[in-house]
Amino acid sequence: MSAPSTSNLAARLRQVRLARRADQEPKLPATWDVIKVGLTVPTVAWLVSAVTVLITKVAAGAGFSSFGSATAAGWLAANQTALTVGGVTIGVLPLVPTLLIGYGTYRVVRRATVDATSFNELLRIAGTAVVGPLVATALALAVVADGSSSGPVGSPSPLAAFGMTIVVHGVAALAGVVPRVIGPFLDEFAVAASDRIGAEAGVAAFFALIAGGGVAVFAGFLAHLGAVSDLLSRGNTFDGYLGLSVLSILYLPNFVVNAAAVTAGASATLGGTTIDALSTHPGTLPPVPIAAVVPGSDLGAWGALLYAVPALAGVLIGWHTRSDDLVAHLRAIGVGAAVASLLMVVAVAFSGGTLGEMGEAGVSVPLAGVFTLTALGVTATATAGILWLNRGFGGRRASGAPDLDLDELLDEPEPVDADADSNPGADADSDQDPDSGDEDGTEALDDVDPAVASGADHGPPAGDRPPGSVRELDN
Repeated sequence: MSAPSTSNLAARLRQVRLARRADQEPKLPATWDVIKVGLTVPTVAWLVSAVTVLITKVAAGAGFSSFGSATAAGWLAANQTALTVGGVTIGVLPLVPTLLIGYGTYRVVRRATVDATSFNELLRIAGTAVVGPLVATALALAVVADGSSSGPVGSPSPLAAFGMTIVVHGVAALAGVVPRVIGPFLDEFAVAASDRIGAEAGVAAFFALIAGGGVAVFAGFLAHLGAVSDLLSRGNTFDGYLGLSVLSILYLPNFVVNAAAVTAGASATLGGTTIDALSTHPGTLPPVPIAAVVPGSDLGAWGALLYAVPALAGVLIGWHTRSDDLVAHLRAIGVGAAVASLLMVVAVAFSGGTLGEMGEAGVSVPLAGVFTLTALGVTATATAGILWLNRGFGGRRASGAPDLDLDELLDEPEPVDADADSNPGADADSDQDPDSGDEDGTEALDDVDPAVASGADHGPPAGDRPPGSVRELDN
């Protein structure tokens, strides 16, 4: 058999190089995968809105003349776009649909980025997840504008509609991408451990405030169960009962967020009623069962219990960020309080707005941030002071507990040699014969000072030395 020619070998080598290069290049997602990322959430949301409108119209016995505009308005409302219905502007929109579509975008992006191999691919996936809802918003605006002349729904502001869509789905898409880029980002910019731990504590404190707001709303529901039943009975029929119940459930997160802000010290407004932790100025409330949880009189001493919520959240920050470095501890507390207040500001901004002719509903956004920052910062700093006083009296060191250093929490542990750990000193005398001064012992002493190696009074012979003595002499 004749040997292969040089040209054939070169062609084969070139094919091998091209195949390896193709395997090393990142795989771009297929067109269909990109389409799924951009259109999954809008398609499902539009279908749910259409089914809801259809059920409502069938139950009410109404016509289907404004079916399209009502369905489009459902998508806009889910994206927190203020709507004008019958000449009345409704800016307080339920958070449940917004949370659902936001979670949908997050899951779609999170799943699509699992196999992403480059930062550009991550950006493309996140951008597609925002562009798809923007297209759906443009379609909704066109449908609502077309039906505004004959239907009750007026045309909203296009700028506000597109802006809120970008915010809702942009935040959700960013949350889906963060798990893939947070590690390299922290390493690239050398973010201090105190900042990382402080951010974690701030997120935990925010959810602690939300949990406290949920407990407060549940307590108000139990305390005013009779008023809730009276408002629910105004539905008159099963359809009315179901509609009021569903509406109350959709607005439940709004009340929880506002209650959390009230526990931090802010005051909330609902219609003509203004409430804070200690006082209530009653007024007209919307005829929705969930509104019955608002107290009609001062809470008195019971209201003071609400301040326990930010106190516990502040203690959580102070304890989670504890450190032997006072400056790092205080810095982590500041970061944690700032993160929690920022999240509270965003939540309050989404949960409030204009309530038609009844005025404003919700909590002042700047006040919510200031009160949250102050309440958490003060209690967390007090917790840090108590911990340092306890340490000063010997509480931590006397107990034998190891010191906590924020810079060590996120350090990678050094690998441990299992053989060296199980047999200490093996590196020093693994080749030595303890009963004789063999060649290994002689070679080990080659680096020792000659005077020390030859002098009989300087120590026992090499074979009688304890393990590790050669390494000690080398040092």
